[in-house]
This record gives sequence, C-alpha cells and structure tokens, in this order.
Amino acid sequence: MITLSIDTKTIQVAPDTNVLKAALDNGIHIPHLCYHPELSISGGCRLCLVEVEGQDQPVLSCGLTAAEGMVIQTQSEQLKELRRGVLDLFISDHPLDCVVCDKAGSCTLQEYAYEYGLKETSYEPTVSSTLFQDDNPFFLRDHQYCILCGRCVRVCDEIVGVHAIDFANRGFETNIATPYDGPMIDSTCVFCGNCVQVCPTAALMPVSRLQRGREWDLDRTLSVCGYCGVGCQIEYATKDDDIIYAQAPEHGTANGPFLCTKGRYGWDFATNPERLKQPMLRRDVAHELGLSEEPWELPETSPLDIRKPNVEQYFVPVDWDTALEFVSSRLSEITESHGPDSIMGLASARCTNEDNYLFQKFMRAVIGTNNVDHCARL
Repeated sequence: MITLSIDTKTIQVAPDTNVLKAALDNGIHIPHLCYHPELSISGGCRLCLVEVEGQDQPVLSCGLTAAEGMVIQTQSEQLKELRRGVLDLFISDHPLDCVVCDKAGSCTLQEYAYEYGLKETSYEPTVSSTLFQDDNPFFLRDHQYCILCGRCVRVCDEIVGVHAIDFANRGFETNIATPYDGPMIDSTCVFCGNCVQVCPTAALMPVSRLQRGREWDLDRTLSVCGYCGVGCQIEYATKDDDIIYAQAPEHGTANGPFLCTKGRYGWDFATNPERLKQPMLRRDVAHELGLSEEPWELPETSPLDIRKPNVEQYFVPVDWDTALEFVSSRLSEITESHGPDSIMGLASARCTNEDNYLFQKFMRAVIGTNNVDHCARL
C-alpha cells in the first residue's frame, strides 16, 4: 500500500491509484466532470486540479498516480479561482435555464456553478450547437447542454463495446455524433442507456423523464432487476406510485453503475392495464369445477392464437389456492395416464438461480422427467 496525505488527511491506497480516485474513495471531494471511476482517464474538463508539494504548478488529479509520501492540497484560493474560471467557460456555452430544466437537482454542472457562486458567465454567452435529436423512443439528445466531457463516448466504447458515437468536427463545431450524424437506429447502438446515466448534464435524457417533476420530487426505490437471473441492482425513480425512469445505483453488486436495455427501459409492464393480477381459469374448466354458473365451450379459434385476446371473455379469475390445486391435480392425472415424459417444464430467465434449481428438481424428482428447458439463450 502507498501512504500519502490529502488535505492533511493521511490515507493508504493501492499502487497505480490516481489521486482523484484516492481522494473520492476517502471522502474527499475534488470537483470533476469528465472523470468516471469505471472509465478511462480523459482529463478534458480541467476541474480536478490539485496542488502537489514540491511542484510549481497545479496538476490534474485524475491523471496523477499516487506516490509514497505525496502531499496533496485540493482546496486553496488559487485552485478555487482556477476552477471558477473553467466553470465560467463551461456556462458561457451552456443554457442557464435551470428553472425549467428536467435535470435540475442532479446536474453536476449546476451543482458546481452553485458551489462557486456563478449565476452568469463573464464572457459573451453563446450556444455552439442547437441540434436536438429525438430519433428513438428511449432517450433524447439535446446538444445545447452537451459539455463534451466524453463520458458517453467512453462508456459506449469501453463498457458496452459498440462504439456507436464519437467526437465529430473541430473547435466550436465539435459535437457527439453517430457515423455521418445519422439516426441512432442506423448506428450500432443497442439502446442500453448507459450513456444517459453517465451524462452529467441534460444533454442525454430519458424520454419518460421529461415534464414528470423535478429530481427532488421523485422517490427512490432500490430493487433487483427481474429480467434475468444475473441479479443486477436497479434503482427506480417514482412519483405518485408511477415509475418515471430506472437506473443503476452507484455501486450495484452484480452490475456496478450500468444496466442493459431491458433493465433500464423494460419496466412499463409493471403498470400496464393489461397485466394479470391473479390466476385465471378457462371458463369451461371453471364451470366444470362449479366456479362458474354459465356453461361455455372453447371456440374454434383458441385465445392462444389471438394477439390481444379479451381475457375476461375466455377466463374466470380464481384465488391462488384454487389455481394451485387445479394444476397439481391435472399434473397427477396426466402423469398417471400418459407417463411423466408427457409433461415438459419451461423455466424462466426472470427467476433466480435458486428458483430455477428448485423448478428443475421438481420436474426431475417429483414429476420424473428430464423434459426441462429454459427461455434464455445466454
């Protein structure tokens, strides 16, 4: 381990740890916009400057490797003025409409502007890019808010591995673009939304997030994604019991701060009015069991062949005890009449490994068949 001092606090870190990470991991905050602990070092925002004992000029802490005996100062009048000047440049090319911005309350640039007392820029304000791209159902790209930190480019390349976006043009014309600035659907984008999560401003925003309240109006619920058995942690932002958007928590156990497309955007089933909320028995079966007074015959066209059947037309709601009793009795009858291999079990990727283990154990040990398959192809 390497021992160094940051703001008079003695800390120990592993070799090859950069000073910014060392500080953040030990509760010492150094302002930064382009840095992300899971991504490569950029050094583009110039906010994480620190003073190192024995060096004449401040250096970037994200690119500075911690060394034995190093003495670091993260807060001084000189550093504050330097950071204030950098932030002044950022907001000179950034709309200051925080009062109506959906990202207010979770925008890192807004946070630092408040911390350093910047209500307006000292330069001639301008907006280099006014490009607004609403070309997919998942997220919006509003380039006037982009600060070119490059987080989205790096997460797409280094974490997701598809490199759907990159820097284009030069100087004040620089922007983040797909190849030839074509629609996102024509790129290699898999719409995982990890670029949206790492964006520090409102340049990338979930479509479901717009005009749904300020960040401080939203409740946070930590849960586990139900789309597969990996067990990724997920955080739902809700308002009035409606899910506004989903994101990965900062330290997800299995997934870190990232999610796949299904986890981030596939939650609308939770409040879908067509979602079944209790077991259903087909009407003819319910009549045979005395649960329905109305006789009914299955029509020539099965409800399974209809894309969106009227469930109440074919089925009767029952309680769980009735449903489980019916299923167990039918499994017993079929096994006795046609043998255990007449039954097949299909497991689910949405179940945990433990659930799927018990299911295959039930099929093999109780039913007596090896006819077990799984809906996932991982």
